[in-house]
Formats: sequence, structure tokens, C-alpha cells
Amino acid sequence: MPSVTRRSKSTRAQRRDEARARLLQVVEHMLDKGESFTELSVERIVQAAGMSRSTFYVYFEDKGDLLRAWFSEINDELVAAAAYWWKIDGDSTREDVRAVLARIVRTYRPHTTLMAATYDAAAYDTSVRGLVADMMKGNVASLRKHIRAGQQAGFIDPELPAAQTSAWLTWMAERGLHQLVRRAGDTELKGLIDAYAAIVWNTLYAPTRR
Repeated sequence: MPSVTRRSKSTRAQRRDEARARLLQVVEHMLDKGESFTELSVERIVQAAGMSRSTFYVYFEDKGDLLRAWFSEINDELVAAAAYWWKIDGDSTREDVRAVLARIVRTYRPHTTLMAATYDAAAYDTSVRGLVADMMKGNVASLRKHIRAGQQAGFIDPELPAAQTSAWLTWMAERGLHQLVRRAGDTELKGLIDAYAAIVWNTLYAPTRR
């Protein structure tokens, strides 16, 4: 039988998750109307959410803490989606590559507004900036590892410098997700995924298929 302390922690975590979801929905709505996250005050956010300031500060240190709690969860989703990429091997086709990249793009797409807010907050919040930096370092490192493993196995171009190529492809994708996918409709999104897959296929895998 769970202890009172354990039940209490579980209940608090559940209430924090519920508060976070409510607050983020309000923030997303405000941002979609053209407001900047840097200009939103905690007072305005909680007022729109029908929540007291005291309740907000029970669960979050500030609005940056609200984003940090959300960002860690979304980053886990993106890491899980990217894991399918690292399974690409010498038997994989261009369509296989497109499929795994489409999974990443479609995982990111519902969160573009709040991701944009995270990047805005990173400009002045060092803890948010640290999370974003760690995410990018992790993404670069994972792709670098995949490139080196593929070069050893013979299905990725051996002439590519793994460190530089992984950095270029990762930062290119980050900017594309932030600037292009964020504003794309369904038809345009398909074309963006096609282009992304072509770039990755032709850069990494196509030279060994000739």
C-alpha cells in the first residue's frame, strides 16, 4: 500500500501537469495572436488561464520554468522519433529515409509555436538556453555517431567529415523546422519533407549506392 507521502507527491505532480497544460494552452493562444513570449507577464498568463499567481508559483519558479518543464517532455518525444533514423542501414531505401524524417517533422510540427517561445526565452533565460544547447549537442552527437557507424559499415559516404556534416545537417534541420515547418500548410509540408529527405539521402547515402 503506497505511503501517504508517495500519494501526496503523485497528486502534486498530477496537479502540476494539469496546471502546465492549462497555462501552455493560454500561452500558445496568445502567441498565435501575434504576441511575443518575452512580453507576456505571469500576471497576464494566469489571468487568462483563470488561475491565481500564488497557484502558479506553487508549481513554477517563473514563466521560463513553465517552458523548461514542457521542453524536456517534447525533447523526449523528438529523441524517440529520431531513434528510427539511427536504424537506417545498407538495406534501407530513399523511401525509408523519407519515412523516418517525416516522423521527426510530424512530431515537431504540433509544437512549433511553443518551440518558438522557447527560442525567444533562450535569448535571456540562461537555463532555457542551456536546455536548447544541450538538445542541439545531443542531436549533433547522435547523427555523428550514425555517420561514423555507416561509414564503417559502408553505407554512408566515407569521404564525408562526420563532425562537420552532422553539425551542418542538424542546424539546417533546426532552422527549417523553426522557420519553414512552422508556417507550412499540409501540401507545402509534404514538399518540405521531400526536400529534406533528398538532401539527407544525397548527402549521406546516395554516393554508396552508385
